[in-house]
Amino acid sequence: MRWLLVLIILNLVSPISAAQDNIQIIEKEGEAVLGEDTTPAQARAQALNNARRAAIEEISGVIVHGSSVVYNYQLVSDLVASVTRGVIVKEEILTDEIKLEGKQIVYFTKIRAHVKTLEGKERGNLKFLKASVNRYGSPPASTSVVFQENDEIQIKAKVNADVYIHIFNISQDGMVTKLYPNEYFKAEKILPDNEFIFPNEKQGSMGLKVKVRTPKSLSRAVETMLVVATKERIDFLSDKKADEVTITDLMKELSEIDTSLWTEKAVGYEVRK
Repeated sequence: MRWLLVLIILNLVSPISAAQDNIQIIEKEGEAVLGEDTTPAQARAQALNNARRAAIEEISGVIVHGSSVVYNYQLVSDLVASVTRGVIVKEEILTDEIKLEGKQIVYFTKIRAHVKTLEGKERGNLKFLKASVNRYGSPPASTSVVFQENDEIQIKAKVNADVYIHIFNISQDGMVTKLYPNEYFKAEKILPDNEFIFPNEKQGSMGLKVKVRTPKSLSRAVETMLVVATKERIDFLSDKKADEVTITDLMKELSEIDTSLWTEKAVGYEVRK
């Protein structure tokens, strides 16, 4: 997704440093077919994500479901859930190439992944009462959400406790854009049962708009809005360049927070030209 927002790099200190214990090293392969509506860059990202998924499954014992064709919201939800058991803290790309297999063109990737295994901890009572993505000013859709290019959108959420809300857009190739909080709008504590809206009317009157677009050269895309609620104020992805953040980076930071102190909700939608 390309947002009509200035991409912001937060120059803040990362909240937690990675531990070096409980790490196992494994080599795994991933592949993705270059289809009619898939660019080489997307296929490369999908192959890499499939290799990451396989590495996490084998070391942690967590089965990470989801589609290998697009990085859909169910896969995002399953990957995020897996961070309570294992997460990739470092990876090396060993092979990165395009192959012809019969009549199909396949992007092939092999990685050496350093997977940190974690103690299985119980999730707390923190939970979302609702979370949705809808056209600006419109009620949430009761069925699957489909937007047209340049539609202006809002994200709404409600949680059962005092929390800070974080919003991440995850593209169909697994790249992450942090939308909120940002340099212009800091995180504020949301009281139980109060509805969080981004952008709200005040932010909209200041000129903030979030519009959806399909990736270049594609007529449609499946996107995910990941809404995370934390009991404490946390600056996620503060040391990462805005255009280089992957779902693995986000998973790593989530894995280092006590599971009783955060919860998440993934909302999927489609964008068409």
